[in-house]
Amino acid sequence: MNTFEKIFSVFSVVFAITLITIFSVYPETRQMKLLLPLSLLGVSINIGLMFVVLRDIFFRSFANPMSKYIWIAVILFFWPAVIYYLPKHGFKPRNE
Repeated sequence: MNTFEKIFSVFSVVFAITLITIFSVYPETRQMKLLLPLSLLGVSINIGLMFVVLRDIFFRSFANPMSKYIWIAVILFFWPAVIYYLPKHGFKPRNE
């Protein structure tokens, strides 16, 4: 990952955690006039995060070739796995 992708990844995770916290703590944000735009913003940011993380997985070489497909499946089916993947592999340099 380059510097922009790292910054965007951290921003996306922090934004998602903040958005969930805001929705759970402040009931007035659960009304449609705030809920819809904030949720759409969150979805668009997280689509970008998925693009960055999946691109990193595709370009990264793993010791076990099957690990690449396992990581893709885990990331697609269980979003919070991104929080584990980023420090474990994503922020480290790729061997290209």
